[in-house]
Amino acid sequence: MRWLVAVLALGLAACDVSTDVSSGSETASSDTYTIEIRADEMVQTYLITTPDGRTVGARAAEGASALLDGTRAQALAAEAPPQNEELPQRVAIRLPGFEMTVAGEDEGAEGDSGQVRISVGGGDGQHVTVNADEGGPGEADDRAYVRITGADADAVRDFIAEQEELSAEVKQQLLTELALTPVAEN
Repeated sequence: MRWLVAVLALGLAACDVSTDVSSGSETASSDTYTIEIRADEMVQTYLITTPDGRTVGARAAEGASALLDGTRAQALAAEAPPQNEELPQRVAIRLPGFEMTVAGEDEGAEGDSGQVRISVGGGDGQHVTVNADEGGPGEADDRAYVRITGADADAVRDFIAEQEELSAEVKQQLLTELALTPVAEN
């Protein structure tokens, strides 16, 4: 469950960046980005879709990272996110301009496996979706999917800078491909 909690922290930390995907339609303005993270225990894939629909990506595995070919990044972004069984809804808050749902299931008596689905969004086109599964002993690998819509250029720069699995060179390549300047160090 520790791995699952780390993914949840990532998704919730992104809430100040963005928040909407409840019906599958996005209402983000035309100058925003979409960030996706698809991860399992071995590989993390980062996809960033620009306001004009172009996707740039990077992959990190076993201590190494690399920029994805543009065609491969575009193809991955077109793939449907991992689908899992429906989970019992635990919390749902719906207010004008804001929606949050949390569903989860702890399958292990000692908390060694479980699933969580979190969706946080607002009427401003920003949304964070987190789907995370942690398999227990002898079960499928841990995996997570995080999607952040409605992110602006500053949020994308910050996101890239914070990814510890990506080398400095790959971070710079991502920024270059996205035509973004790096965040100034203080």
